[in-house]
Amino acid sequence: MITGGDWEKVRSALLDPTWDFRTVDGIAKEAGLDRRRVARLIDQNRSEVRQAISKDGIIVYTHGSRPVRLREIISKLQRIASKSF
Repeated sequence: MITGGDWEKVRSALLDPTWDFRTVDGIAKEAGLDRRRVARLIDQNRSEVRQAISKDGIIVYTHGSRPVRLREIISKLQRIASKSF
């Protein structure tokens, strides 16, 4: 396994302009990698990845260089508010 090459595939999927956020399964399918490998690479490269929770409660990812979307901010505020009460 070549980590650099695999990470570049994941990074490319995270930067795909078709999607604001991606699931591990979606990234794995596009990158042609096992979903566990994708999850490990995301974990190893946390400084380049932003995480959010979809409306369905699924953890989704995007590249950290992409602009923050309003719905991402609202989602974070809702999570913070729900923990406060």
